[in-house]
Amino acid sequence: MNRELIINVGSKEVRIALLEDRKLAELVIERAESRHCLGNVYKGRVETVVPGIQAAFVDIGMAKNGFLYVTDVTDGLARYEDQLEERIVPSRRLRSDSIAKVLKQGQDVMVQVTKEAIGTKGTRLTTFVSLPGRFLVLMPNVAHVGVSRKIEGESERARLKRLATKLKPRGMGVIVRTAAKDVGKKELKADMEFLVKQWRAIRRRMRSATAPAALHEDSGPVLRVVRDLFTTQVDRLLVDSEVEYSRILNFCESLAPALKRRVKLHHGKRPLFDKLGLEQEIAKALRRKVWLKSGGYIVIEQTEAFGVIDVNTGKFTGKKNLEETVFKTNLEAAKEIARQVRLRDMGGIIVVDFIDMESPKRGAEVIRVLTEALKDDRSKPTVSELTELGLVEMTRKRVRHSLMTMLSEPCPYCEGAGRTSSDVTVSMEVLHKLDSLFCRVREKSVIVEVHPRVAERLQGPDSDGLEEVKRKFKREVSIEGKPDFHIEKVRFRSGNTQKVLKVPGW
Repeated sequence: MNRELIINVGSKEVRIALLEDRKLAELVIERAESRHCLGNVYKGRVETVVPGIQAAFVDIGMAKNGFLYVTDVTDGLARYEDQLEERIVPSRRLRSDSIAKVLKQGQDVMVQVTKEAIGTKGTRLTTFVSLPGRFLVLMPNVAHVGVSRKIEGESERARLKRLATKLKPRGMGVIVRTAAKDVGKKELKADMEFLVKQWRAIRRRMRSATAPAALHEDSGPVLRVVRDLFTTQVDRLLVDSEVEYSRILNFCESLAPALKRRVKLHHGKRPLFDKLGLEQEIAKALRRKVWLKSGGYIVIEQTEAFGVIDVNTGKFTGKKNLEETVFKTNLEAAKEIARQVRLRDMGGIIVVDFIDMESPKRGAEVIRVLTEALKDDRSKPTVSELTELGLVEMTRKRVRHSLMTMLSEPCPYCEGAGRTSSDVTVSMEVLHKLDSLFCRVREKSVIVEVHPRVAERLQGPDSDGLEEVKRKFKREVSIEGKPDFHIEKVRFRSGNTQKVLKVPGW
């Protein structure tokens, strides 16, 4: 399988796409105004202890307090806070322990974010800190050594476990990541030393900081993805920012020199995502209906913690008989469902309604294809057996906002029954479209007509992004708010002739 990482760096957002055989498989979007906090470590203060749900709410300096469950609290916490070199090895508590005996209101505690705030829920927290490196994950609070399940071969697994056991500090734990396969002791040692140094810096800040305070922030979106996804299985990394290109090369130089030759800088004025057709793929990822090559289609409905996917034959009538048509549609749908669930980052319970099949063997084959297609999903979904009604239950853990939540908001025109692109997303779309338009037309002056909320963003918070486009192409752009426009409607006019301009490919 051919894999590529495509990185688009703008002044207001960073977009990172993982392509598998030239198809969009994963998409990471991080905007300057809503930075991710997953993996960050904080010195928090316990605000409320609730024995009834065996949990505590911890102030980490965000709008909503974080949620800390009793099983995510280390043993000997109070004593542990004063230790650095001499360690107390904690273990996870039993559910029968009382949260009131573990934490007290007003107590300071070191916590790490394991799940972003989603919907009405605050961040999920743990005191079992884990620090990811290129090849290893250091677990200062758990004396355990593990090896990624994706590393096959007993001899290689044994070698890595033996090295990790020798390299880790006494009393700490470590997990060997997939990228460590065939990596030597020197590289693993350097990674371990870096992580231990990072942990000691966190401990020093813990002693001096006043809660709530950030003790450690995970790498930025680009280096985080490079660290986690850029392995020997990725054939190319293409980035359109010279600054990030240099940072990636420096990162590879110190931790993965062999990958440097696979890093490429995108040249040319035409936007990277536009050139590769990814803008259209992102737009499709928000649609309810997804067409299959055969003419069948799937319909996807999402809520915060529940998703439903319906499979239909659509225009596909087959060449032989109904049973054969249904079977082929279900097989094709199974592969596409695996891709869409991963791309949209759907979470919670997902129910798939396949078209009814008479043959149990064919039903089992559809489940096999679905399970196989989900193997590359890092969230490791679980799939149930096919029921008599043709239903399949999946559960999938999500630690960030889904793509739908990230790129859209409840529609004000239908009182929340549907969704529409947010003003931030439309504003970003305008900037991307201007990039594409100016690469193709010679208009010196362009008028952009948009909904007033979008106009407000382009003239306010996103004005620096607009100025960047104007400087890049040496063109003039004026923004006009149209109260009668739908929030998603955007129209470009020539500043000289007033003629409506169309952006090819959009």
